[in-house]
Amino acid sequence: MAKIKLETEDFIFEVTEELVCYDEIGREGADKWAADFRTWLADGRKKKNIVTSGGKTYFVIEDEGEIFDIADEYLDAVENSKTDEYWKNFQ
Repeated sequence: MAKIKLETEDFIFEVTEELVCYDEIGREGADKWAADFRTWLADGRKKKNIVTSGGKTYFVIEDEGEIFDIADEYLDAVENSKTDEYWKNFQ
């Protein structure tokens, strides 16, 4: 199955729109995820799901279900006060 390449801003939009649907997260929490994602992206470490092509940066996912998984994992991290661990293990 072909992987899906989303420009990073499109990826951020998709995940934050999913996160907004969770009452526990809402717009403020979704915006925090987006800011933390940008920090994670800029930290200089190699990322297995990040590719650059034609001057653009993409986040590669297996399928659209991965967006929901990322949102669910973040919700779980927020509810368990483990967002630091979430970002440490994020790929």
